[in-house]
Amino acid sequence: MSKVIAAPPTHAAPGPPPAPASPLRRVRRIGYALLGLQLAGLLAWSSILYGRFSLTWDYATYHQAWFLIAHGNLNPYSTLAGLPFWQNDGEFAVWVLAPFYWIWPHDLLLLWLQDVAMVCAEAVALIWMCELAQRYRAGRDAAWFAGAGLVLLLANPWVWWAVSFDFHEETLIIPFAVLAARDLIKGRRRAWVWVAAVLVAGAPTATYVIGLGLGGVLAGRRSRVMGAAMACTGVGYSLLIVLVHADLGVPLAKHYAYLAVGGPPTGYVARNLTLFDLAKGILSHPSGVLRTFWAKRTDVVANLAPAGLLGLGSLMVLPLMLVVLLANILSPGLQFSEPLFQSLPVYIFLPVGTIAVLGWLARRHRRTALLLAGLVAAQALGWAAVWGPQTRGEWLRVPRSTAATLSDIEALIPASAEVVVSQGVSGRLSGRADIETIFGPGTMPVHGETWFVITPLSGIEVQSTASAMAFIGELAGPLHATLVTHANGVWAFRWSPPPGVHTVTVPADTAPLPAWALAPQAAGISVMTGPPGTWHAASTGGQGYVATGLAWQEPPGRYRAVVALSSDGPVKVEVWNDTGHTLLARQSIPETTGTESVVLPVDATTVYRARIFSGWGPFRADFTPPPAGERLEVRVWSPGRETVNVYSAELVPAG
Repeated sequence: MSKVIAAPPTHAAPGPPPAPASPLRRVRRIGYALLGLQLAGLLAWSSILYGRFSLTWDYATYHQAWFLIAHGNLNPYSTLAGLPFWQNDGEFAVWVLAPFYWIWPHDLLLLWLQDVAMVCAEAVALIWMCELAQRYRAGRDAAWFAGAGLVLLLANPWVWWAVSFDFHEETLIIPFAVLAARDLIKGRRRAWVWVAAVLVAGAPTATYVIGLGLGGVLAGRRSRVMGAAMACTGVGYSLLIVLVHADLGVPLAKHYAYLAVGGPPTGYVARNLTLFDLAKGILSHPSGVLRTFWAKRTDVVANLAPAGLLGLGSLMVLPLMLVVLLANILSPGLQFSEPLFQSLPVYIFLPVGTIAVLGWLARRHRRTALLLAGLVAAQALGWAAVWGPQTRGEWLRVPRSTAATLSDIEALIPASAEVVVSQGVSGRLSGRADIETIFGPGTMPVHGETWFVITPLSGIEVQSTASAMAFIGELAGPLHATLVTHANGVWAFRWSPPPGVHTVTVPADTAPLPAWALAPQAAGISVMTGPPGTWHAASTGGQGYVATGLAWQEPPGRYRAVVALSSDGPVKVEVWNDTGHTLLARQSIPETTGTESVVLPVDATTVYRARIFSGWGPFRADFTPPPAGERLEVRVWSPGRETVNVYSAELVPAG
């Protein structure tokens, strides 16, 4: 009897509906999407900074080396640092980056690579936080904790400030540091691959390896041996950098010599300071470390709080936090302790530690852990609300018109020429073998055809306005440089030094300031025809200031303002304290007989402190203060219809 076989159904029965994604998986997907949006924002922001010439000495230093290596100079000399680049803290990452130049030969690439590295580090940290949350508390609680960690990463304003400050190798290697830490805690030998990548960035990141290794020692048996070896590797590499003199860019004594003698963090320099001397000094005078930490407690909190203070309770990240904070806080002044790229490991690792602590606490006190998760996320949003809006004003200080003029000048400068440029706009002009930045008065080397690009009032500038204007006067006058461009606050000169001349001196602010070296005013224009000695600011016939911006940064005291001018009618000469927005002196001058020197006594003994935003309430941070002293400015005002010519102004101490 034949067996009847049933025909298969033409349509398969529908299977069960797909299981909904777990809450933790949804948080991870949302996190990836938000990180993608953040990356787009960072790339756009870097493009704006680049387009507006808002790149300073730090970018110029790395970019010059990257440019020269990409063009075959494997041992580039940094004219900005005054040494072979490899001796600038042993930072070899630019050699690794050199091939990228030929993939896309554009200076913006360095900034974009930095942005990508930052977001990659955050993505690895997010994965790690999700793993920790799942390990300690599965289900919806894990999603809440991972979400809080995501807020700590995305809301931290210092992440944006870190990438806004030019380019730095610390930012470039931070994803490898997170990968190394994650693999170390899991006992994976692959961690050594990431450690090698971290060490490529030199002395600063070698300290990261020390901190990561010590964290592995404290985290548990699985990572203890590897962690100890990693910490020893970091110490050994740091010693090697010192032994081969690769630390000349930022020698140990420059930052920490005062600790060796237990003195104040200023005024002491030891040329041959060793790690042994430093350790001995700290152990002999431990109170010095405590005093420095207490003096900078505002910045300690500002660095830690947005990333989650709870993370300090995690033994796997605590040593790295201490290493980073000690290295930065103990350096004199606020330059390294203020929230910036130097503390980047805090912004990436501390959220991971915070989630580890919350997960551990949730096993014992669930409600307390959830409440704390909400609090750390809320305070992170508070930091973002206070400091996020300050980012644009802090880092974008070059007007569009100024940037357009600088771009035109950049196209005119031959590749072989030396460039001497104001440090606040120097970054984009550093793709050459010879560039010098102007920080203030002093002597600068010159070689062959030299271009001077000076922006007295634009960019994050260090040179005083008076010194910049006096230098413009020197170039146009005694040095007989050729004026190429003067527009939108930019002055560009071309100069070929006479035979035997190899230096140029940037004058101090004691020289008379040329009134013509300013942007046109409401009632004045610059007249630069004829010999430079006759150049001046002239009235247009309208009512208002013929000349302003003739300014000096001086200590409180009594002065005399000396203004050379001519006028066929009444005119007013004023001296203002711009720091306090206060009129200090005003003198009405009738018509003059030719050019006369008008002398005004100036009482500038009242002290006004320059205001710098430091936050409010608990969201406070201290940053490097403005230059000391009072900004004293001379202005010349015309009621209109008169012909007024202003030649120069000078401020001298009375008596």
